Amino acid sequence: MLGVALAVQLGSSAVHQGLPALAPLIQAEWSLSRAEFGVLAGAYNVGMLLTSLAAGQLVDRVGERPLIVAGPLGVAGATLLAALSPAPQPLWLSLVLAGCFLSTCGPSGGKAVLLWFPRHIRGLAMGLRQTGVPLAGVIAAPTLPLLAAALGWRGALGTMAVLSATVAAVAWLLYRDPPSREAAPAHHRTGLRAVPEMTRDRSLMATTALGPILVAGQWTLLPYLGLYLYERLGWPLEVAAGYLALAQAGGFVGRIGWGAVSDLLWHGRRKPALALVCPVGAGCAVALATLPVDAPAVLVGLVAVVMGAAVIGWNGLFGAYVAEQAGAHRAGTALGLATTVVFLGAVVCPPLFGWIVDRAGSYQPAWLLLAGLLVAGLGLFPFMREAPRS
Repeated sequence: MLGVALAVQLGSSAVHQGLPALAPLIQAEWSLSRAEFGVLAGAYNVGMLLTSLAAGQLVDRVGERPLIVAGPLGVAGATLLAALSPAPQPLWLSLVLAGCFLSTCGPSGGKAVLLWFPRHIRGLAMGLRQTGVPLAGVIAAPTLPLLAAALGWRGALGTMAVLSATVAAVAWLLYRDPPSREAAPAHHRTGLRAVPEMTRDRSLMATTALGPILVAGQWTLLPYLGLYLYERLGWPLEVAAGYLALAQAGGFVGRIGWGAVSDLLWHGRRKPALALVCPVGAGCAVALATLPVDAPAVLVGLVAVVMGAAVIGWNGLFGAYVAEQAGAHRAGTALGLATTVVFLGAVVCPPLFGWIVDRAGSYQPAWLLLAGLLVAGLGLFPFMREAPRS
């Protein structure tokens, strides 16, 4: 079941994570500015922002299996439309639609892990499932430019649509519901009726507010690391894309590592591990801001890997923390609500970062502002609590 959830996350996320690797080709076709490409890069996030809460509520209502299948199938169809787009506007709309379907994968896969795994190994299991996102980036970042060289960027997107349709078929054939489910306590509402109750939970709201701060790091690193290395350091496109893949590899390790550390070192407590993510990410953002033009490749690779582990690797730990505070009976809705707030940050950050770079004529102020935002996130931790132990 974990393998199916991982495959669905990977196949559905390939274009979302790999699109930045096609940035120079898409920019060149339509003469887009950095901020305009940032709008395109954030289109997936717009779709997720609009539909994540509804997707989470639907998971609590109908169960996770139907959406584990429907999500990647819808992503495949929308990605095919994106590959056929004749202009930036239809491409943006197609990617928004893909994001709407992708929004089902987080709540459905997260609830599947919550129901199939006990708490003492749930952080690791959730992290393993969430490795599908950076693993998709590790595969897509170097692969999409190679596919684009042979087929054009449209052909590369079409190939990713086939991948997403394939994992939908795998999910339909293999995924099964868990043998037992936790009943909702009599005094707890479920579905959309649970939202007002959850907004009165100070800890859950503080945790949710941390999400857009963390995702700001993720969605400035992913769209702009390759462009930064390409433009500032003068590296070839293929080499810059390889370092984006390194950052994704760091995120892959981080999603397993943060969950494992919270399970083994802190015995199922998520808060201490999350508290390390902000300063590590901030330090790496400062390092990027101060890189000299002739920076050694090994140093750049180290910064990319460590920053990826922090600002890409937090999602599984965050998802487990949110779901455990909400309880299994309303985990889908809580994850949907958190994802909605998270992707508000993901929608705003790519174009804002690009606008700052365009205005300043330098990446340095943008990286330093990101570092300050991540440090500010530490102010939320006094309001956050651990979920009750079972």
